[in-house]
Amino acid sequence: MEEFGTFFKKQQDKLFSYLMRITGDYHLSMDLMQESFTRYFEKYSDSTRNVSLLYTIARNSFLDYKRKAGRLVALDQDYEDLSADQADSFQIKQEYMRVLSAMKGLEEDEREILSLVLSGDLNYKEIASITKTSEANIKVKVHRARIKIKNKLHAGE
Repeated sequence: MEEFGTFFKKQQDKLFSYLMRITGDYHLSMDLMQESFTRYFEKYSDSTRNVSLLYTIARNSFLDYKRKAGRLVALDQDYEDLSADQADSFQIKQEYMRVLSAMKGLEEDEREILSLVLSGDLNYKEIASITKTSEANIKVKVHRARIKIKNKLHAGE
């Protein structure tokens, strides 16, 4: 159990960041993160710790949520401020909302792949496995998504 606790502590922030980028919803991201770790622990508690498998479970949890909800998840919600330092928190929140807004303009698959690249210790091969696409396709989509984000952020300055 202690080994899983270490794994959880090491991966929770990264997994949450990934989920936050693809959902744009703080509370939904927290729920999906908890559900992902619970599913992982219930089914794979005795096996070695596999980050790629955890992200696959998280991705599938999000896709299940979308299917059940029958709607797209909004990326432009206002999130409650949970930080103690209000001034820094406000600047961080503003920049974060700017990036989320830029990411909103990406295709859904580009947003998901870019989120996986930015959020975890996953290489392109692992991301290809999670998304069931080729490694070359992942590299192309990441490159194109980064260019789109850069252009959107520079246009908004």
